[in-house]
Amino acid sequence: MTFPRKLLTDGEDVVVDLRPHWAFLGWPLVATIAAVALAVAVEATVSNLPNGVLYVLLAAIGLTALWLAGRLLRWMTTSLVLTTNRIVERSGVFARRALEIRLDRINELSYHQSLTARLFRTGEVMVEMGGETGVVTFEHVPRPSAFQSLITEQMSARRDGLHRGGPPAAAPMAPAYPTAGAPAPLSDETPPRGTPPLSAGAVSGAGAGAGLSVADRLTQLSELRRRGVVTEAEFEAKKAQLLEQL
Repeated sequence: MTFPRKLLTDGEDVVVDLRPHWAFLGWPLVATIAAVALAVAVEATVSNLPNGVLYVLLAAIGLTALWLAGRLLRWMTTSLVLTTNRIVERSGVFARRALEIRLDRINELSYHQSLTARLFRTGEVMVEMGGETGVVTFEHVPRPSAFQSLITEQMSARRDGLHRGGPPAAAPMAPAYPTAGAPAPLSDETPPRGTPPLSAGAVSGAGAGAGLSVADRLTQLSELRRRGVVTEAEFEAKKAQLLEQL
């Protein structure tokens, strides 16, 4: 069950949607395998098996199978989702439970793996927040170190986006994010109404007279630098040429 798109806010994208590691099945899986193995071994080694023993073995298989089915249903209805704004854990078969942590409230991240957990590539991710919430622990996380790195990257991207005055930017490694060629979102730094539209030709023709004032060309040049179209060196060189025309 993937994270519903209707639960996302404006400008929010899903970075990763995880199921718990299969170790989440734990003891129910071990018990079911043991019950089946015991029944097969007894059947193979004992001839003329009494009906009472057979019924006990079948009951053991049935009970452990029901235990495993219940745990499997919980596994299928549990998800750990990282978006560009928050971490969301959803679980529950009949009654739903959801836990949400906003990235801007996180103070510290850590993860823990026992020796056995390292062998199975699973572990716990601990998220520390201020206030009364304290530390929230997510268990049975597949590859917890990688998940922690994803959270850190999204926190950095969010801080960078807020620092620039625009919406939080998505980390470039996430496949669900806009590609490098996608148009940059508008922000508070967008040129005021009435400024001619930006184009590479307008800036390249600044020294040859493009029908624009030097102030307008400087405004266009600054906007192109902000969007990453021109480098800092190119900006300084063209700026010097324009200032010589004043």
